Amino acid sequence: MSDKPNKPIMLFDCKTAQNIIGQDKFLKAFENILNHGAYCQGPETKELDEKLAKYSGVEYCSTCGSGTDALTLALMAWDVKPGDAVFLSSFTFVASAEAPVLLGATPVFVDSDPNTYNMDPKDLQRAIDEVKKEGKLNLKAVIAVDIFGSPCDYDAIIKIAHDNGMKVLSDSCQSYGSVYKGKKAGCIADMTATSFYPTKPLGCYGDGGAVFCHTNEENELVKSCRVHGMSAEDHYDNVRLGMTGRMNSFQGAVLLQKLTVFDQELKDRARVASRYDNELSNYFGKQKILDGCESAYALYTINCADRDELMAYLKENGIPCGAYYPRPVNTQTAYAKWNNRPLPVCEKLSKTVLSLPMTPYLDDEDLNYVIAKMNEFAARKSCKAA
Repeated sequence: MSDKPNKPIMLFDCKTAQNIIGQDKFLKAFENILNHGAYCQGPETKELDEKLAKYSGVEYCSTCGSGTDALTLALMAWDVKPGDAVFLSSFTFVASAEAPVLLGATPVFVDSDPNTYNMDPKDLQRAIDEVKKEGKLNLKAVIAVDIFGSPCDYDAIIKIAHDNGMKVLSDSCQSYGSVYKGKKAGCIADMTATSFYPTKPLGCYGDGGAVFCHTNEENELVKSCRVHGMSAEDHYDNVRLGMTGRMNSFQGAVLLQKLTVFDQELKDRARVASRYDNELSNYFGKQKILDGCESAYALYTINCADRDELMAYLKENGIPCGAYYPRPVNTQTAYAKWNNRPLPVCEKLSKTVLSLPMTPYLDDEDLNYVIAKMNEFAARKSCKAA
C-alpha cells in the first residue's frame, strides 16, 4: 500500500521546467524581443529553425503558428486540393483530418494496429486498393500519426505510399523527440509536421509548430504558404494560396530555453514509462513500441476493457487521467460523411484506452501511488472474474 502524496499529481506539467531553467532567463529573452521589436518571425524563430533542423538531422525547418498550421502548410506545399485522397488514421486528434479537409481533399480513414495503436499498414493497402478500384480520387498523400509519441511503422507505410505514387507526411505532433531506427522525428518521412502546444514533449507557452523538409524547394513553398502565398521576390505578389501561419518571437524564445532541458526531459519520460511497463499489472494492455524505436511519451496509454470504471476509480483517488480519444474522427459530426469504411480497431481503442500521468517530473512518491492504485483495481477485477 502506498500513501497518497501530499501534493497534486499532474497528468501534464507545463510549469516545472520554467523553474528549473530559471524565470530570469525567460524574462531576459522577452526583454530582448521588446527591445528589438520583431514580434513575428524574429531572430528567435530563425535561430530556432536552425537548432531544430540540426537536432532532427534534417536540412530545413520552418516554424509556424501551431501544429495544425504545420500539417496544413505541408499539404499546401504538395498542392493537395479537391479530388485528392489523403489517407490517415481515424484514431487521432481531429487536426490530422482537418488539414486535408480544409484544402478540399478527401480524407480516407485507415484502421489502427491493435498493439501499437498507430496506422495499420495492411489496412492502408486495403484502403488504397478500394480508392483505386472506385477510380474517383487522385492518390496524393498519407499522414502517418505517431500516436501518444510512438513512431509508426514507417518502413512499411513509406514503401506502400511510394509504390502508389504518394508522399508521406509524418504527424509528429505528439512525438517530437522520438527515434525511429536511429532517425529522429523530423527526418524520417518525406515531410514532418509537429506541434509545440504546452502539453507536447517540447512545448511552448501557447500555440506553435514546425514543418521539416528535405529540400530547399519544399521549404521555400512552406515559407511562402506561411505568409499568404507571398512571392520571395515581390512581397506584394501572392503567387499561390496561403495562410497566416507565422510563429511569434516570444514562443520562439520559450522553445530555445526549453530545448536546453529537452534531452533530460525525454530521459525522465522514459524513466516514468519504464516503471509503468515493469510494475503495472498485466491486467492492463500496454502500447507496443516497435523494435529499434524510442517513444517521446507525450502520453503513457494503457488498454483496459473496464476503462470507464477505471477512470472513475482513479479520479476518486486523486489520480488524473484522460481518454484520448473517445470518438474516432470518422464518427464525429463534421467528418461523418466520410465514414464509409469499417474501422473495428479504432472503434475498440476509443472505448478502452486510458492515458496515465506522464511528465518528466513525476517522482517516486507519485509513481508508487499511481501504480499501487492501478494494481489494486486490477486485483479486484481479477478476483471478481475468478
